[in-house]
Amino acid sequence: MEANTDELKKFLENKISSLKKEIEYYEYLLSLLESGYAPIKGNKGSLDSIKNRKGEIIAEVYFTPPIAKIIIRKKISLQRAYINALSKILEESKDNDKIDYNIVFDNDAIKEISINNIKDDFIYNKIKSAIQAILERATS
Repeated sequence: MEANTDELKKFLENKISSLKKEIEYYEYLLSLLESGYAPIKGNKGSLDSIKNRKGEIIAEVYFTPPIAKIIIRKKISLQRAYINALSKILEESKDNDKIDYNIVFDNDAIKEISINNIKDDFIYNKIKSAIQAILERATS
């Protein structure tokens, strides 16, 4: 009887985890609509992940042009040097590529990065790669 209870418990925990991710995705889509985003016909969004060197997912990247949202999945407290590097990269892209961004912290842990006005895949990949490098180093 206990084996069935353990299996049921594991199933329910996995289902809850899966549903939480789905809810977060729908909340993200709702936030896009509330922020005034109007989807362009034929434009497809993508979901990508950022992993640490151990292969664990540390962040998920939702990209629906022209908006990208990076949601941090693990608690990551960035050292001042990493915050400065992240700010420098985003500020340079703000000046050069005319993006807007917002970084959300919960106490000292980074929670989310929102980036608006990403005009093409090159800019998206440049920013995502830079953020990925910083998060990988910060979690190793």
